[in-house]
Amino acid sequence: MARQSFGIKEFFWREWVFFYQKKSIKNVYLRLNEKGEFHLSLPYNYALEDIERFLIKNENWIKKTWLKFQNRVIDDESQVYFLGKKYRLVLKENLFKTKILKNEIYTPSRSGFESFLKKNSKIIFLFYLKKWTQKTKLSYTHLSIKKMKTRWGSCNHKKRYINLNLKLLEKSLKAIEYVILHEIAHLKYPNHSQEFYNFLAFYMKDFREREKEFKK
Repeated sequence: MARQSFGIKEFFWREWVFFYQKKSIKNVYLRLNEKGEFHLSLPYNYALEDIERFLIKNENWIKKTWLKFQNRVIDDESQVYFLGKKYRLVLKENLFKTKILKNEIYTPSRSGFESFLKKNSKIIFLFYLKKWTQKTKLSYTHLSIKKMKTRWGSCNHKKRYINLNLKLLEKSLKAIEYVILHEIAHLKYPNHSQEFYNFLAFYMKDFREREKEFKK
């Protein structure tokens, strides 16, 4: 049975779900939205039994549009960024580990690629943390690497904890290094005062240029 919500109803035809709504229009309009949903806009006087005839007439367009949408979703899911470069992610179940070949990253599974990112994030982050804590003579007590929605990094200056976003691995090494120095600076300056920025400029003269990568 069709479900009604704010005048919108739905029905199944072939392997697709179609949503339809009657409006003050003269012609029938069919579109596929960003969620992959087919929507029909019908004139008020349009007979519902005519919908199937309309769909049969436009079946080729429906199939082509659906296939194009599916391919776009697959392409979006297979594109990944690693250290500032775009790669095509290729799943190969017989692989033992993830490896990079030219513009492609081969991995046994999505979880295998996640493990690859976690392993490399620890190596890269610890390298820069060691470099800049030695240069600045500042120290931290704990590093946490996790996915964060709104921050690339954070610092609890009282506990001297540093948190870094796993998604930082999408950025270039220069950008990653900037974020790490940024969080180390918060160990001394917990806010974004002028002294904080003077500290960054003293140790990393091009920090403003590196910062731009996060504003693209």
